[in-house]
Formats: sequence, structure tokens, C-alpha cells
Amino acid sequence: MERREDSFYTAYSYGDKLEEGHKLTLEHHISFDQRHADLSALTWMSLDRLQALRNKSVEAEKTVFCDLQEAAKRWEEQAAQTMILDRAIEYVKTPEVQHSSNRWEDTDYGWRRISNMVYQMSYRIREDTAYDHKQKKQMPVAWYVSWSVSYNVPRRKGPYSSTPSPLASQDNKRYTDKAAAERYVQGRIAAYAHLFQELSPPLPENHAHLFSVNGQLLPGYTVQPHQPSPQELLDFLEDGYAPPKKEPKPKKRNHDMTR
Repeated sequence: MERREDSFYTAYSYGDKLEEGHKLTLEHHISFDQRHADLSALTWMSLDRLQALRNKSVEAEKTVFCDLQEAAKRWEEQAAQTMILDRAIEYVKTPEVQHSSNRWEDTDYGWRRISNMVYQMSYRIREDTAYDHKQKKQMPVAWYVSWSVSYNVPRRKGPYSSTPSPLASQDNKRYTDKAAAERYVQGRIAAYAHLFQELSPPLPENHAHLFSVNGQLLPGYTVQPHQPSPQELLDFLEDGYAPPKKEPKPKKRNHDMTR
């Protein structure tokens, strides 16, 4: 609040604030202060004269308002420059993903993991034991397999950043034979081995945004060429396109060998 000494009005400002590259807030109010007001210079005038003076004041007020709007437009243009610089800084500051260069490595709590710039796969075989009264010690009775394949996305800060769901996973699949549990794990590893042949496999087009910042793909990544789905191919044919017909091959003439 701003109050002028011996003035007939008090001016209030609520939350004047500049959020660089994002938001400009200006909100001002004035209120009448009769304790310091003296209307004697005006009250002797006729109503028409007072109304005319008011109209003139309103027009001057509108001029100031238009000047403020023009200033706000200049702010918008400058704030847009700040905004795009902020986005470029965010892109450059995004750290490269950590990965194991397609090698299996041991991690915490018995997990093993393999990763590259795009994918990561983890698995764990957890042994469950029970007390064997005959042998008088804990003996393994079951093995629980958990595994997952997911994107190895760059870590980003912000309210809208989140980790995507796994591409495939299994949690605590129970086996009573350890060898069977290990065969199952090896089968899963073989099924997804094609994802770990390159350090930066091409990204599926519909998930390229996970490796982009502010609409731009991060360095070191490529996107798979679009492969039309069967429905897209069908729609294409229904639009009037038909593949060129093959010309029939000329028939071989049978020569009469008896001539």
C-alpha cells in the first residue's frame, strides 16, 4: 500500500510481480480518503461542467491505460526471448543418461542390470527359505523371479517430469526349482537381447518425446523411420491408391516339331 501525505486518495498495489520469462502482474486500486479531501473547488460547478471534466479525465485515464498495454506488449516480446533462452539452457543442462554400455552389472539388493542410452533391463532371483527340523537349519524352498525392461530416460527436473511405466515386467514369479527359475530368466534375457546390441538404438517414433527436451531430441539419439500400420495401409488403399498391375507375361508359342 502506498499513501500520499495530505492526499484525498490512498493507492493500493496487490502483488506487483515479475516472473522473468513467464508472468507480469500489476494490480492497483485507489480509494477515497475524506479526511484529507476538499471538494470546495468543485462543488460550486454545475453538473454539466463536472460531467465534462470527468469525461476529459476518463479519456486521459484511458490514454494511460493504452500506454500500459503497449508497455505490456513490449514486455511480452522481451519475456519471450528470456523464455526461449531458459528452454535452451534447460536443454544444454540436461545430463547424459548413465548406462553400463550393454554389460551386465550387479547393483543393490541382489539385482543385476544391463543398460544403454535408451533401454535398461533388471532382474533378481530371490531365495526363500524355511527351517528344516530334520537338518536343523534353514533350507531353500522357493525362488522368486522379478524382472523388468524399461526406457533409460534422462533425469529431468520439474513438476511434470515422471518415470514412464516399464515396457514389460514380472514381479515375484515363484519357482520351487532353482534351475527352472534361472532358465526362465535366461529366456527373458534372450527375448530382449536385441535391445542391447547398440549403445544408442533408434527410438520408436511415439516415444521420442521421452528423450527430447522442449521439443528437441537430445544429442546422440535417432528416431526409427515411421512404419505404416496395417490400418494405415488399408486407409491408403481406400483413398483411391492401388498398386500398379503387372503386365501379363506373353505366352510361349508351342512349335509343331513335326513340321
